[in-house]
Amino acid sequence: MGFGTLFFGYFAMFAFTLSPYYFFADILGAIVAIWAYVKLSEYNRYFRSAWAATFVFLILCGVNAASLMFTLYETGGDIDLGVSVGKEIAACVMHVFFFLGTRGICLGAEAKKLAAKCDRNFVMTMFAYLATFAVLALNRVIGDELGPVGFMLLIYRLICIVLNLALIYQCFGILMPADEDEDQKKRSRFAFINALSDKFDAIDDAKNEYRRQSMKMAMDEADRLRAEKQNKNGKRNTHKKKK
Repeated sequence: MGFGTLFFGYFAMFAFTLSPYYFFADILGAIVAIWAYVKLSEYNRYFRSAWAATFVFLILCGVNAASLMFTLYETGGDIDLGVSVGKEIAACVMHVFFFLGTRGICLGAEAKKLAAKCDRNFVMTMFAYLATFAVLALNRVIGDELGPVGFMLLIYRLICIVLNLALIYQCFGILMPADEDEDQKKRSRFAFINALSDKFDAIDDAKNEYRRQSMKMAMDEADRLRAEKQNKNGKRNTHKKKK
């Protein structure tokens, strides 16, 4: 359906916010997320706008990466600030349409609890972006005095990322297309995940088989003891008639 792919794309796009090193994770994540949104757009039209916003985010990430390698503009300058603000706006717009599309699919599938989580995460994430824009604007006026506020906002945004990843994972586990077999196990596009899942399934099957054998042996033993008891009672109640 696309939520499984989106989980990895979203993680790569935003989960490395606290990392002091840059290794193009946002670019790779945006590419994967666009692929996922294209698939999800088959089920809700809002995902078309989500992948368009993610494409803008990808372009700006590419500009930022190129500047880091070839010094296209000064770090901390007006152009750098403009690129950073553009990325935040594109990511914010992407989140708006992501939540609208996901909520629509959840309501269509009558998954009301997931829809409620979409509403909660939407409010929390929009507050994070509004606070980010406010901090960026105030930093231009009063400088580094907002440093502690910026750090707390970073932690808050990390919490939002975790909650959004949990939402995407739950959508992957619960939602499915109407023509998909509910009893058929979902497979990932990533071979190592399928191998890991198959390994855990094999362990569970072995445990279940052990439980079945243990229960069968216990029931057989109970039947044997019951039969022995009945035989003893039958012999005790049998006696020879008096002449």
